[in-house]
Amino acid sequence: MFAINPAGPIDWGDLAAGAGYFDQAHFGHEFRAFTGLTPTRYVEVRRRFLREHPGHALDSWPLPAD
Repeated sequence: MFAINPAGPIDWGDLAAGAGYFDQAHFGHEFRAFTGLTPTRYVEVRRRFLREHPGHALDSWPLPAD
């Protein structure tokens, strides 16, 4: 299972390749179709949520990427 750590920098190309996608664009297209957000926007929203709700149960959970 792959996970996105919202606390650090994310190499979307490596993540896409590791998840079996041919390229980053294909991963981004499917991610947006599934979530309604681009991968970058999704992480921005997650980071903002964690800043606004410190200590929340989701605080230490990684983001699923597959």
